[in-house]
Amino acid sequence: MISTKTVLLLIFLAIFSIPAKSQENYYQYSKPKSKAKVDLDLITEFEIGFHAGPNWTVGSASKIAQAGHVYSLNFGWNNSKFYGGTEFNLKFWDQILDEDKAADVDFTQKQFLWLVHMKWYITRGEVQPFIGIGTDLLSIVNEIFDYDYDDDDRYHYHNRDYKKDRVLNYNAWFVPTAGVRFKLRKHMFVELSSSFDISDNYNSVRGQVGFIFQPQF
Repeated sequence: MISTKTVLLLIFLAIFSIPAKSQENYYQYSKPKSKAKVDLDLITEFEIGFHAGPNWTVGSASKIAQAGHVYSLNFGWNNSKFYGGTEFNLKFWDQILDEDKAADVDFTQKQFLWLVHMKWYITRGEVQPFIGIGTDLLSIVNEIFDYDYDDDDRYHYHNRDYKKDRVLNYNAWFVPTAGVRFKLRKHMFVELSSSFDISDNYNSVRGQVGFIFQPQF
């Protein structure tokens, strides 16, 4: 039976494909008529970004680690209305509060996430507030292909003790985000963002400052 998390991941992928298709349509626009005006702001641009900032655990995860720092390298496409891309995210925790529990879940002082995400820019111009959603590719692969347990395990899947004993997923399978982007000059931006990394039982909030550049090849 398909789990609720799988359904949410599939919905995310469906939503993610909408701006991607819109970006393709904007990029592959036909040659305008002589009297038609082309909106150059909606031409899709490739961009590279680097984000950094603090990271805090939320809920029961605060018993394992409390605070740290996160660094992100972003690659994506932006047409000033929608953004779609991937993010390589590396978290460093200043201190592990419970070494035994951290060892049980293979949680060390660093954590790697491979995210895909989309953003919608609410307004256009020099200042662009945005909201977005994302998910961890490693979590998607784990959720889709993790069906190696036998019939007895499947029967006990909904048993509380089985849930307690099974391997826990600390990847961010759902990542809502919000922030604002400021235009420094043509093809250069600064971004302030806050993201909520949600997993099975390991949640954290991060605030980041980013620098984005759109190289012109």
